[in-house]
Amino acid sequence: MGISGLTTFMDDNLHLLKEWRLHDTKVVIDGNNLYHLIFYNNHVDFLHGGDYDQYARKIKEFFTLLQSCNIQPYVVFDGGYEQDDKKFHTILGRVQQRLEMAIRLAKGQRGKVMPILAYETFKEVLLQIHIPFAVCDFEADKEIGILANDFDCPVLSYDSDFYILPLSAGFIPFDSVNFTLQENTREDGTAYHYLPARRYHVDNFVKFFPSLGRDVLPLLAALLGNDYVDIRIFQSFYSSVRSYEGRTQFRIPKSHLKIQKVISWLESLESYKEGIEKLMESAGSPAQKETISVAIRKTIEAFTTSATDSGCSLHKFFRDNYSTEMQSLEVKVPSSWNLVQGYNGSVIPSWFLPSHRQGILPPSFLDVITLHRIFLLLQVEHPKSQSSHQCSLKLRQLMYGILLSEDIAGLEKNDEVVVSRKCGVEEYDRVGLDLTKKIVLPARAFEGYGPVPRLPAIPDLLSSYKENFLRQALNIPLFDTEHMTKDLELVLGIILYWVRNAKPKVTVYHLQAAVVCLIMLKVKWVLIHRGPTGTRENLIETAVLETPTETVKEVRTRLHPYNARPEHSSKHPVDSELIHGFAQFQSCILVALQFNFLLQCPFPSPYTPHIFSGTFLYNFCQELQKRRSPDLFICEMLVKDSKLPQVYQCLYDVLINSLEPDGLLSDSKYKKRNKSHKDKGKKSKRNASGSSNSKSLELSPEVEKKTKLQVRYVANCQLTNRFAGLVLSDDSQGESD
Repeated sequence: MGISGLTTFMDDNLHLLKEWRLHDTKVVIDGNNLYHLIFYNNHVDFLHGGDYDQYARKIKEFFTLLQSCNIQPYVVFDGGYEQDDKKFHTILGRVQQRLEMAIRLAKGQRGKVMPILAYETFKEVLLQIHIPFAVCDFEADKEIGILANDFDCPVLSYDSDFYILPLSAGFIPFDSVNFTLQENTREDGTAYHYLPARRYHVDNFVKFFPSLGRDVLPLLAALLGNDYVDIRIFQSFYSSVRSYEGRTQFRIPKSHLKIQKVISWLESLESYKEGIEKLMESAGSPAQKETISVAIRKTIEAFTTSATDSGCSLHKFFRDNYSTEMQSLEVKVPSSWNLVQGYNGSVIPSWFLPSHRQGILPPSFLDVITLHRIFLLLQVEHPKSQSSHQCSLKLRQLMYGILLSEDIAGLEKNDEVVVSRKCGVEEYDRVGLDLTKKIVLPARAFEGYGPVPRLPAIPDLLSSYKENFLRQALNIPLFDTEHMTKDLELVLGIILYWVRNAKPKVTVYHLQAAVVCLIMLKVKWVLIHRGPTGTRENLIETAVLETPTETVKEVRTRLHPYNARPEHSSKHPVDSELIHGFAQFQSCILVALQFNFLLQCPFPSPYTPHIFSGTFLYNFCQELQKRRSPDLFICEMLVKDSKLPQVYQCLYDVLINSLEPDGLLSDSKYKKRNKSHKDKGKKSKRNASGSSNSKSLELSPEVEKKTKLQVRYVANCQLTNRFAGLVLSDDSQGESD
């Protein structure tokens, strides 16, 4: 939400905010604001797809800072969109803006777009570091306000709505906080840390309107416009109001004519009743009066907190789900936390909403069930190619089949299933340069498998059944390799799904970079945290932990330059086609992880910052395109005498051997081959990494001759015996790579 012009007004009137030391308190934090704040304020790269390992580190640093000040955070996120569609046009406008910014970025122009795995990463880190958080069913602002009043603690947010909500302990705008740790001494001589901030309380503002009291707040919110009110309905009112120049007690630039008129008019009123009467007098017809009346009523409802509202359920949620020192509070479970129905009137299973509120299921699932609508998160990608989300379409259709199993069950019985929003999901996605909607019908059965599971039955299904279902959906082969844990199986399955469904196809360099990225991220984690990740060790982690520390540091040193953000210019433009391949990968990661959560995690959920790092993937993929022998280069980067090149080869081979021979795009577009090589009918039987049966690398005789690394791969990599299943023979000494 947000109130037009109010943040600017408050910035111009800082006397309404009092200096305050933030420490030794609970705070309720607007989660949607916070995950954007941490990402953008720390300048995490977004152009190349998102550096989630860096982002995760900054999230941890933020909460460590709060902990140093003895601040207990409670993070609250928005849920799905309201079923009355009152914000539909606002949401649509924001999605359109996101598309325009993504296109500008792809063309090398300025803009910013939050990468699509940022929200999932943020929640994963909160779980990892035990920060209490909850996801509301719908809009969070009001519930945040009620929860903060229950705790008698301030709210941290950017949202200007909190200038209007009556908060007992006030509102601290994020941009008023100096996130630099300060130290002071208490009267008893003990030291404490704090963050300098400015705190706003509604009474600081209301005291300037003694005749209106707190009634001034919803009036101001309505007249300035908010997400519930179209301010065009007050156009005749604005025209009828003259400016009271020199009378206002606030600093308002002359350029802000509307807010100047509204504030000065409010100051002139003798009572709230007088204000309502004058608003109605400005209406030209009974219909306009009714519209204004409804708008004011909606605004009052939105900005009034009550002890019987759903924030109390948030208090109960945190009390029941987190071990904290909360007071016991008798609360009534309000209707907004219970009476949520499907678009066609179906009852949502009892297990679903608790999983939604815990953040296990994404808010978009609730949108699919209650609205049969979803706004796909648009990415930086090649504008002339089809949307990157087409890559994960088949997976989404299977998920829709489960999510809508009850809501369209009656239609199926009556043979009413047609291509309509009633029977499918209205997806908003990019087509060319335009935002377009289309109806996607759910998959009610899976070819070669049978009907998809029904939503209410999910908790009762055997874990083995759910695992097999997801294996079939992703077409994950059985990897006969030691230390192949289920979370790594899922990651490799996602990579295979991505490569098989990518349009346009990705190159072998995309695949090689993706595998090296998995190793690089694990190396960084082990060096930073000086130990294992805390999950069951897979073959990557086992190899890194068994490799001497100095060698691991050397690998980190060699790969580190590829984490640096590239400088783009007319000579070095953004390669949006390369980015597009990894954008498709991100779409597959997002949907596959969500699918796994929908099935209640038959696979242990992988940690997103250990899968994808956009800048590294972009830089390393570009580097591989330039290399005459990418395989030799990778071997050198991973220190050829260590176990890591063997781990890379093992992973690469199990992937390449699971793909069709033409599964990857010919590399001729990215790598200049010998122009005399015209016989396209002869496909190389060996790719640059030594794997067989791949048409992705069509090596000329000259390049084949220069590629002297010989790799003999035994299908089952015996990692426990110093990777005895792999024999590396490098007779390319002295060759410049």
